[in-house]
Amino acid sequence: MAAHPPHIGELAFYRCWSPRPGPLHILVTVAGSRWNIEELFQTGKGQVGLDHYQVRSWTGWHRSMTVAMLALAVLTILAAQQPDTDPKIVALTIAETRRFLNAFILATSLLPEHTLPWSIWRRTSQARARRSHNPGWNSSVDRCRDGASRTFTWPAGTG
Repeated sequence: MAAHPPHIGELAFYRCWSPRPGPLHILVTVAGSRWNIEELFQTGKGQVGLDHYQVRSWTGWHRSMTVAMLALAVLTILAAQQPDTDPKIVALTIAETRRFLNAFILATSLLPEHTLPWSIWRRTSQARARRSHNPGWNSSVDRCRDGASRTFTWPAGTG
């Protein structure tokens, strides 16, 4: 099977085998799921340390992978449960959810009065960057060409 994804610009080839013949749309679905799986592994490596293990046995490796995958599942569920209310802010991601957990549960040095505005500023900046790098993403959104000031000021005593 050969595919030509427009966002990659190259031909992708897949070797497919099945004990019984199957419809083409199922082969295409299976081949397309490869990208989602690779993206999940990259997220797991970056957010929960899926590639940070030093083990000498199958049991140790299995335990390490189980804990990392459980942590990724919890972060994914927490991020997915958040309402997407403001179109000017990027939806809560797995990485941002991990930062919140680190800030509110694991680390006690940052106050919520500091962390929440920082997160909103970060996600607003990410949304602005996404709009400017991909003009067709949402044509109804302001593209920051109106000259308005987009500065962020930290609340008193937090910056």
